[in-house]
Amino acid sequence: MPTAPTVLAVCVNWNGREVLPDLLESLLNNGYPALRTLVVDNASQDGSERHLPDGVQLLRLSENQGYAGALNAALRRYLPHRNNHPPDQPCCPDYFLLLNNDLVLESGLIEKLVDFAEANQAGVCGPKIVRHSRPERLDAAWGEVSWSHVLARYRGKNSLDRPRWDQTRQVELLLGCLLLVQRGVFERVGLFDERFFMYHEEVDFLYRCRQRRVAVYYCPFAKALHRGAHSTRKLPHRKTYWLRRNSILFLRKHRAGARAWTRFWTTLAASLALNCITLRWRRASAILRGVSEGWSFRLDASSQLQ
Repeated sequence: MPTAPTVLAVCVNWNGREVLPDLLESLLNNGYPALRTLVVDNASQDGSERHLPDGVQLLRLSENQGYAGALNAALRRYLPHRNNHPPDQPCCPDYFLLLNNDLVLESGLIEKLVDFAEANQAGVCGPKIVRHSRPERLDAAWGEVSWSHVLARYRGKNSLDRPRWDQTRQVELLLGCLLLVQRGVFERVGLFDERFFMYHEEVDFLYRCRQRRVAVYYCPFAKALHRGAHSTRKLPHRKTYWLRRNSILFLRKHRAGARAWTRFWTTLAASLALNCITLRWRRASAILRGVSEGWSFRLDASSQLQ
């Protein structure tokens, strides 16, 4: 029998004591024979990284480097063109499974995604993501860059899980909480851009995949449950800030045209007006801070990880 392609599951953790054990249990019980698991800890303060199951490796970072930085720390360690190991050595997996810490994977998810990727020469695959608290509803299915004030539009967001969301299809964007990426994609596209820190780093990465003609697939025959916003739920305006900051960063980085900028500013003005009318001053302030930071951020081409 042919050997199963090797998979390295890379789980980014930051203060995930409440959620990390469930993810690791679902990984270890997923039934995939050629799986290794690595937790990249972003300097957690809750001790969540101290008691990992047997067989789970730990890469502890000295400071919080954000989601993109944590993923890159693992990728630099294992990719052959980054660490001078030949591609056929065991340390270099065939696929990377990139994960948030607040997921629970259904049994067989890894095998289903790998089998599909192998059969269809898919560079990136993402499963159906449903809400952990209400699994009859989707987080979202797939998306596209909309150039609005939140940058991306996702289809099926908060929708009931109906047959219309069961069609496998090639897409522009997937939810970034779980991505299966063939190792060669990073050679063609580059690593994640750490300037995004958190939110939209996957939008930037998948947008670059499309530019390099890497096939990205939504694969609803595999499923994961997602709690969502675990790292920002106690600070809801933090997400608001990062989404606006990184939307502008994306538009500047990819040299958006006049039409895209017009859509961004128009939708931003409407959003600010709505928040002011509804007296959500703190949210409006977070939006303005994000826009200001995104506009003033110095884009240094030498630091662009592509």
